Amino acid sequence: MDETGIPPGDSPAISIQDLRIDYGSHLAVDNMSLDIPKGVIYGLVGPNGAGKTSTFKALASLLKPTIGKIFIDGHDILTHQRLAQSNIGYMPDMAPVASDLKVWEFLDMFAGAHGLSGAEKSTRIDECIAMVNLHSEYNAMCHSLSRGMMQRLVLAKTMLHRPRLLILDEPASGMDIKSRVGLRQILRDLCKQGSTVLISSHILPELTEMCDMLGILHRGKLLDSGTVHGVLHRMTGLLPEIKIRLAVAPDSHWKQWLEDQKFVSNIIGEDIKNYSFHYEGEDDDLAELLQKMVAAGYLVCRVSENQRSLEDILLDLEYDGH
Repeated sequence: MDETGIPPGDSPAISIQDLRIDYGSHLAVDNMSLDIPKGVIYGLVGPNGAGKTSTFKALASLLKPTIGKIFIDGHDILTHQRLAQSNIGYMPDMAPVASDLKVWEFLDMFAGAHGLSGAEKSTRIDECIAMVNLHSEYNAMCHSLSRGMMQRLVLAKTMLHRPRLLILDEPASGMDIKSRVGLRQILRDLCKQGSTVLISSHILPELTEMCDMLGILHRGKLLDSGTVHGVLHRMTGLLPEIKIRLAVAPDSHWKQWLEDQKFVSNIIGEDIKNYSFHYEGEDDDLAELLQKMVAAGYLVCRVSENQRSLEDILLDLEYDGH
């Protein structure tokens, strides 16, 4: 057991307790407490200057907190630094790459630093190159790589020692669409194998699709944390709007029938077949409602949801002085 009193195997992947980070008179992270469970992709988002990179550096033990504790898999990162670090793969934003090395030489250097050698080292380098789809650049000089290729190379380097926790600061920066899709699949596969991913990205729509959980950071404060659906729901303060199209025009009892259903409010008929309403229930509640509609003879042929996006939330934080 570590200072938490919890066996490492039973601990969250990350446990942050009352974290504060100051740069002189500037407060970068303000009393953050957060637990991230194992096996999830957790997105930390916020406007520029919100404190994301400072948090990531503290988690990677590259920056000493002013106060507070950080546990990685149950190990205190200050008192058991080497043990905690052995579980971490950290990919900083705009990570430097030695331009005078070939791709395989760059990975070989870091694989050696992680204690890999011989056939094991060669095999792991090949595996990581394959995961990020850089086979054709195996012998290329690092300085010849595009920005997106460079990001994929750094990601390969980050995965060499099979870390149980990956901390990725803007990993998709400079990647084309194909590479970003590949990144999502890599991270999903890693989570299926038991790893945990903490990620930030400015490509917000992809982040909401990729992540299991989100945290909203603003001016150093963690405003909300939880499932993607839950955070978006709470942060917007608005119910999602469900739009439906019926295959045939409903009878005169339709609107009253819909008003009588749980979680439904603010029904608007756009025309005789198209309707919208606010919905407070969860996904399984909505599925049950749609089944009831069909059973009652109201044949739904199209369903969509309108909800304020993550971009809308962050724009509000930027401009409303939250």
